[in-house]
Amino acid sequence: MCPMPRHIGLTGFMGSGKGEIAKLLQARGFSYISLSDMVRAEATARGLPHTRENLQQVGNDLRKMHGAGALGVKVRETIAKDPAKDWVIDGIRNPGEAAQLRTLPDFHLVGVSASDAVLLDRIAARNREGAPLTREQILEKLNREKGVGEPPEGQQVKKCLEDTDYFILNEGTLEELQKKFEHFLRLLSGEDRPTFDEIFMEIAYVWAKRATCLRRRVGAVIAKDTQQLTAGYNGAPKGVPHCAEMGGCLREKMSIPSGQRHEICRGAHAEQNAITQAAKFGIGIEGGTLYCNTFPCVICTKMILNAGITTVVYDSDYDDPLSKEILGQQHGLILRRYEGRRVRL
Repeated sequence: MCPMPRHIGLTGFMGSGKGEIAKLLQARGFSYISLSDMVRAEATARGLPHTRENLQQVGNDLRKMHGAGALGVKVRETIAKDPAKDWVIDGIRNPGEAAQLRTLPDFHLVGVSASDAVLLDRIAARNREGAPLTREQILEKLNREKGVGEPPEGQQVKKCLEDTDYFILNEGTLEELQKKFEHFLRLLSGEDRPTFDEIFMEIAYVWAKRATCLRRRVGAVIAKDTQQLTAGYNGAPKGVPHCAEMGGCLREKMSIPSGQRHEICRGAHAEQNAITQAAKFGIGIEGGTLYCNTFPCVICTKMILNAGITTVVYDSDYDDPLSKEILGQQHGLILRRYEGRRVRL
């Protein structure tokens, strides 16, 4: 019996290293297909030069005319002509494309990213578009890829990265990138066990399933010496009606943007609940590591620092400028972006 073909999709910002992973998979016998190549073909048909701005606009036009998943549909049609092959699918930039590709058998979406500073340096060094770009120009291009100012059918790489099955932070050497990706492949084949980071983050996502928040489901786990100590999820305090029972989200009713005015909320955050559970049961969490599927807000940040937690491992980003400012001013807490296998809620 022939094994089921594998389909691995790649998403990430320019300069993140997606192309290197595509090469690794091609060396393993995967056939390569790129959504960007499809956009380039359309740009050629329109007689447009292949500048990044033109290609982004052509991609947006195709998604606007035929739906956000239009390019994903085109990929599926191409793969259907040779379904027995393993495929690597590069250049996924909109969640609609990923949704179409998830209908393929054995599909896994891999996200690759790096800090803005690292991406800026890489893009400036490779200078693919001829005339040197200023850092401000590069940042503008990156922000557009992230989705800043873009319509829903436009560039939405940040949202794609939040919905991946495996995430890699590529800020080191090519050898380090290869090693991280090899772990992903070995997880798929059953040759590797999950890391402790992957175990505890998966548990955090499981706890998030208990969340009663109507905006975002968050789970947190505090661990020490490879053992779980406490956990929590976000929702109304014990004995208090859930937000759904009170007619909806208070913050939504008051039009409070995400990342602001945290005190106006009926719920307690997952990190807060994990810390207060430790206090309730007399569990020492000083020196522990807190795993959370979201970057901590400013209130959680202050509690984490005062609780003596030494490391926070977070998955998705959360836009809270004051939290990031405070974390940037202290030196006792290590903040790490999570890498590895992810759980999709």
